[in-house]
Amino acid sequence: MKRNILKIVKWFCRRLTYNELASAIVIFHEVLSNSRSDIELKPESKPPHYRDFRTDMVRPLTKPPITSSTHDWEQLQAEHKKSTGKTIAPVRRRKGSKKPPDDCRCAHCNAPQRYLYLNDGKKGNQVKCKICNKLSPTHRVRTVSKAKYFCPHCGNAMFLWKENQLLTIFKCPNNKCSHYLKKLAALTPEERQMRIAGKTSQFKLHYQYREYHFNPADLKCARPVLATKTDLSRINNNIYTVGLILTYTINLGLSSRQTRDALLRIHGIKVSHQTVINYSNATASMISNFVDQNCPIPKGTVAGDETYIIVENRMQYTWFNIDFATKAICGFNLSGTRGTAPCLALQYNTYGKPESNPGTQYQYVADGLPSYDAAIMAYNKDLEKDKIIRHKVVGLENIDKESEDFRPFKQMVERLNRTYKYHTRPRAGFKTFDGAVALTVLFVAFYNFMRPHSSLRKNVPVPLECLKGIQTYPRMWSVLLQQAA
Repeated sequence: MKRNILKIVKWFCRRLTYNELASAIVIFHEVLSNSRSDIELKPESKPPHYRDFRTDMVRPLTKPPITSSTHDWEQLQAEHKKSTGKTIAPVRRRKGSKKPPDDCRCAHCNAPQRYLYLNDGKKGNQVKCKICNKLSPTHRVRTVSKAKYFCPHCGNAMFLWKENQLLTIFKCPNNKCSHYLKKLAALTPEERQMRIAGKTSQFKLHYQYREYHFNPADLKCARPVLATKTDLSRINNNIYTVGLILTYTINLGLSSRQTRDALLRIHGIKVSHQTVINYSNATASMISNFVDQNCPIPKGTVAGDETYIIVENRMQYTWFNIDFATKAICGFNLSGTRGTAPCLALQYNTYGKPESNPGTQYQYVADGLPSYDAAIMAYNKDLEKDKIIRHKVVGLENIDKESEDFRPFKQMVERLNRTYKYHTRPRAGFKTFDGAVALTVLFVAFYNFMRPHSSLRKNVPVPLECLKGIQTYPRMWSVLLQQAA
C-alpha cells in the first residue's frame, strides 16, 4: 500500500509545477479537515473478521449428543480385574441403611443399583458409583428437547434466530462453545475494542446454520424461451446457410453485423444483421434440451465459477461447472445475482437430484463466494453422507494448503471464462436477457461438441456419434438442428 501511495505522489510531481502542487496541498488539507463536501475519501477497509455473509460448512446435529461415557460398567470391571487381579465388589450396606431405588442406574457407565450408594445423606437424591466413581441423580427426569438442531461443537440446543420466506437461521447461544471461543480468540485488538464499545453484532462468533426453503421444482436454470418470431422450417434460406451464420457468429465469435458482411463478401449471401440474431435465437431454443441432455455427469473433480456479462447496461452473471477429467461443461446457468438460489440450481443441473447416484461423492472447487457454501450445504442437507465436498481457492496467491492443492482446477475454469468472454465481447453488451441465454446455450454446444481441446489430443470434450466424421462447422450445426428437431 505504501508503494502505491509513493507511485501516486511521483505521478503528481511529474505532472504538476511547484505552484500547482502547492495549490493541491491546500485542497488536500481542506479534505482532511472535512471542509470540502464535494470530495469524498475512500472508506476504511473492514476489519478482517467483519460480519460478512458466511456459511459454516459443518452441519448441525439433529439429535442431542450422548453425554454419558462410552465405557460400559462391565468393560470397566474387566479392565480393573485385568490390571489388579480383583473384581470390584458390590456395595456392602449397613443394616437399616437407606438404599437407592431398585431401578436406579449410573448415568455414566450404566452400573446397576448394587454398585451404587447414596451420597447426600437423608435427601437421597444423589448416588455415587463404585465402578466409575462418578455422581448421578437418583431419579433423573429427562426433559425431551424441542430444539430442531444442536450445535455440532458443543451439543447445545440451537434457537431460531431469524426467519423469512427464503431461509431460517438457527444460532448456538453457548458462550463456552469451542467454536465461539476460537472465533473470539481470532479477533484483532482493534476488533476487541469495537466489541467493548458495544458493537458486538459486527462479528459473527457463534455457530449458525442456515436452513433454506427452496422448492427443487423451482430451481431451474435459465434457458431460451421458445422462439415464435422465427421458424427455421419456414425460412427463405436453407439449413446450410443457418449453419454458416452460426459458424461465423458462434464459432468465430463475430458480431451480427460482421457476420452479415462476411456472408455477403465471402459467400454472396445477403441477410440482415437482425436475421443473424433471429436465426441464432431460434437455433438456441431448438437445441437447448439437446445440449442439456448431452452435458455429461462429472467423472472427477469439478471446478465452478461465475463471470459477469452486461445486459441492458446492467451486470448479470453466467455460472459454469466444468469437469477436470473430460474438460466438458457439465452445468451452466445465468442469473441477475450471485445469490444462493442460482448457484443451487447450477448444482442440480450438474449433479441431478441429491438422491441420485447414491454412494457417489464429488469434489467441487470454487472461489470464496459464500453462495457456493450455502448452495452445497442446502444440496447435502437431507443426505446421510455429503455428496459434494467443497474446496476453496481464495485469491491470486496460495495463502493456505487447500488453495495450493486445488489451484490448477480453479485456473481451468478461469480459462473457460476467458474463452466465453472472447465470444461475448463482440456483442458489446446484450439488449435482452434472453439474447444472453441464447448465446450461452450455443457457446456450450460449440465448446462441448465441436471445439477441439489441446489437452485431449485435439478431440472434443463430448464426442457425439451423429457428428463423427463431419469436418466442417456449418455441416455440424445442420446435423445438431436435425437431431434436436
